Amino acid sequence: MKEKLIALEGHAGYAAPRYSSGLRTTHRLLEAGRRLLRERTLEQVPIQEICARAGVTTGAFYSRFDGKDSYFKALQALALATLREAMAARLAQLDNAPTTLEDAVRTMARDSRIWACRNEGVLRASLVVRATTGEDPIRQLNRQYIIDLASRLARLHPAGPSPELEERIRFAHQTLAGTLLYALINRESIYALSDRRLDQEMARVFLLSVA
Repeated sequence: MKEKLIALEGHAGYAAPRYSSGLRTTHRLLEAGRRLLRERTLEQVPIQEICARAGVTTGAFYSRFDGKDSYFKALQALALATLREAMAARLAQLDNAPTTLEDAVRTMARDSRIWACRNEGVLRASLVVRATTGEDPIRQLNRQYIIDLASRLARLHPAGPSPELEERIRFAHQTLAGTLLYALINRESIYALSDRRLDQEMARVFLLSVA
């Protein structure tokens, strides 16, 4: 349990609990926020409701976070930590485990959707913050990853790697990310983030782009 909160160490406005009971309370508070943000915006979710959903007092909240801003940034930090781990694991798998381009793309599409679905509320709130402050830690994390991913996927292509192919792969990944973004913003889209059919369609479009 403690390992899951390592990403918050040194996080401004966050006081790490010292005991297991405090860790459980912190996890409940964070999970309550994730669930509430799936339904409403950050501004529409008061601290009192977060505490009520978690079954803790507001005192327990303020003993860990100095306010809603630091609380939300903690949610962002945890989402980014899981994304960073998933990216590293995917690159390592492409380096060490034999696979085909089709299988690699299908796995990537599925894992990307699942991560976006699990962090749906935090991602949607992050878009609002980006529009008002310009902060976009996810985009910063993606930049180098897309370059690293493209070179590895290009090696799996039957035609062999080339600069032109890597560029098409980067564009295909941008299309995939855009599809997830559209589903995130438009809950009434043809395929919701929770719809597994989205995996197949994103992979199909990706593979057509680099065929």
